[in-house]
Amino acid sequence: MSKQLVMELPIGSKEGIYDLAFPSETGAQIVAAIGAAKLEDHNVVLRADLDVSGLLRGVYVLSLRQLGVEWTRYPVRVL
Repeated sequence: MSKQLVMELPIGSKEGIYDLAFPSETGAQIVAAIGAAKLEDHNVVLRADLDVSGLLRGVYVLSLRQLGVEWTRYPVRVL
């Protein structure tokens, strides 16, 4: 099941291409995608198509990075 993730990035984030991943507890990627962030109404908004069919309901960590930058992690609840 493919869904589109739409996420407002924190203030100071840059437009461009981002890697996204939902890693398992061992660090292996369960779901991965590439998205594009663009300025929309004074906010940098990231959009990416994700195949979330492998995710069960629960709490995960969304890892996000722009090329050459360290991963940033966000808690995510899948319903």
